[in-house]
Amino acid sequence: MNRVVRSPLLWTALVLAILPWLLPGANPFAGRAGFIDLGTTIAIFALFAMGFNLLFGHIGDLSFGHAMFFTIGAYATALFTKGFNVTVGSANLVWGGADSFFGSMALSLALGAALAFLLARLIVPRSSGIYFSMITLAFAQVVYFFTYKWDAFTGGEDGIQAIARPSLPGFAQSYLNASWHFYYFSAIVIFIALAILWWVIESPFGSVCHAIRENEQRAEFLGYDVRKYRVNAFFISALFPAIAGCLWTYYQQSITPDAGSIEYSGRVVMMSLLGGIQTFFGPMLGSFIYWQLQNDVSQITKYWEAVIGAVFVVFVLIAPRGIWGAVEDIEHYGLRSAVQRVFSRRARLETEMAEEVVSRAP
Repeated sequence: MNRVVRSPLLWTALVLAILPWLLPGANPFAGRAGFIDLGTTIAIFALFAMGFNLLFGHIGDLSFGHAMFFTIGAYATALFTKGFNVTVGSANLVWGGADSFFGSMALSLALGAALAFLLARLIVPRSSGIYFSMITLAFAQVVYFFTYKWDAFTGGEDGIQAIARPSLPGFAQSYLNASWHFYYFSAIVIFIALAILWWVIESPFGSVCHAIRENEQRAEFLGYDVRKYRVNAFFISALFPAIAGCLWTYYQQSITPDAGSIEYSGRVVMMSLLGGIQTFFGPMLGSFIYWQLQNDVSQITKYWEAVIGAVFVVFVLIAPRGIWGAVEDIEHYGLRSAVQRVFSRRARLETEMAEEVVSRAP
């Protein structure tokens, strides 16, 4: 029973259900759409960050280019919904558009998976560490400039506008145009995706990923094909940003090349670090803090990015394992010991040595 109550997946479902009500100043009964819109943004980026964190927090590979999968999912949805008429060489490609959420989601996942499959086998076996990070950034910039420069297909700098939200079988055509309806529809999709992510992390595959993160050489010595696990983790982690990109396009009802920029990739890195990269729930908490800070601070000063940067630095210095990691430390070590571990390297070594002795005791 205690394990069920403490399940991160249960907490994820609860947070998604009540997220718009948690935002400071929110009053759903007053019909203030701004707060439900903020909640939708937080939830979609939580999915983006938690998918990215499978690669960063659970296997230890830092990608600066995961926004490329987000923008692939976003543009796939926009073009599938609105259609296109473009000439490539001597061929004229025409698509009249379609009103199908499941069709756009399937296309987003297919294109995201195809790109991830190619890059995973091209990048992962040939790079690691900072080289891996920079190569992913380079490929993300290629996708960004592709969406920025191909005006006839992607709309160029202006992007694609006036994208209709999809209709759902059994509901009115305009059902998802209501902010509350779209939020809870997105929350259901996000929860299903995160349940799959939770299953991946809790599976033997996830355990091996954690072993590789802690000591890649030891994991290889134990007989695990480290390269194969890194390739698969990269591939799986790319699918969740693609889903987030699909939802983001329908939420915004437009998409621009900025979705594939380094800024979007940097945001999810910041969210993951704020919340806790070695936890399941942490990136969702980081998404909440980031967007709530932006919403509040931007109303006070135009230098809100500097304020968020300062907050980020303070949190990383005080809680290097993130906020959710700090909560876990307090629960595990007690408040006093957890605080001592933050400011004293000796305290960290003493607690870790004490745990090592207990674990090795007969």
